[in-house]
Amino acid sequence: MVASNGKLTSRDVARLAGVSQATVSRVLQNSPLVQPATRQAVLDAIAQSGYAPNAAARWMRTRRTGIIALVVANLAVNPLYPAMLQLLSTALRKRGMSASVYEEEDFSESTMRGIVEGGVDGVITTTAMESSLPFLERIADQVPVILLHRTVSSKAFDQFSSDNHASGASVASFFAKNGRKKIGLISGYNLPSTLREREEGFAAELARRGLQLKECAIARVPKFSYATGAEAAREIMMAHDVNAIFGVNDIVAIGALDGVRSKGLAVPDDVWVVGHDDVPMAAWDCINLTTVAQSREAMVDAAVARLCARLDDQDLRPKRVVLPHEFIVRGSAG
Repeated sequence: MVASNGKLTSRDVARLAGVSQATVSRVLQNSPLVQPATRQAVLDAIAQSGYAPNAAARWMRTRRTGIIALVVANLAVNPLYPAMLQLLSTALRKRGMSASVYEEEDFSESTMRGIVEGGVDGVITTTAMESSLPFLERIADQVPVILLHRTVSSKAFDQFSSDNHASGASVASFFAKNGRKKIGLISGYNLPSTLREREEGFAAELARRGLQLKECAIARVPKFSYATGAEAAREIMMAHDVNAIFGVNDIVAIGALDGVRSKGLAVPDDVWVVGHDDVPMAAWDCINLTTVAQSREAMVDAAVARLCARLDDQDLRPKRVVLPHEFIVRGSAG
């Protein structure tokens, strides 16, 4: 029954219990999908064989694996998410935990099952949408769930975000104070909370200052990327004479820089461009993008600290934390 190297494996336990290796993994991960009789057979086999690898030993001692599921999106497209993932992984390591990464724009049944069966102690998701609430609630029945960056209307979760409404308003205020009155907007459809709030804050502040955001000066992209940002800027300039464009995130704003230039205009002499998020490349000399920075490190630290507290006390009342933004003026505007 023992492996060739003399060490017991989960396959050995599975053979002894008369189940699959996957079932042994689910038992070690405390999955609710295992029938009680099967679970007991596996636990008996573990006790009989003496099987206790490090992860299993920790689980049997503490009922924790030390693994946190991190749900992010668009790692290959939006530099914001790799930056957040790095901060999250570092914050977890400092607390003796590790990350299991799931890349998903919106939750699906398969993702939900993967997380529940993955033996994680908790979940931090940066991609929550209203449509994902049923899945989030089902996961939260098993392990603590923290919402970071994006938020939802439910009060059942701890939620940590930037003040996106105020940051969108700050872009409108910046344009208005500097005499930029012919304004364009690059946004999208079915927006998550972050982008929806930025657009709402931007439009409300323009209206408060007596400036009109014309419908023909709004370009909505099917997905957020450099290419769609560039095309959106060209679309806006063909339909309307603008001297300032706000991209609701940096990746479309960076595309807009080249979209403006492709029409024979100069940034910032002819058109100002402002983004949002302050992704690492926004500060590169070849981009030099004026943008709004979220309090990423503070947001991540607060979310991870809350997850640790909730692991120790799951009866904590959920809280919502909104952190301030910083307006950063670079060469694309100002």
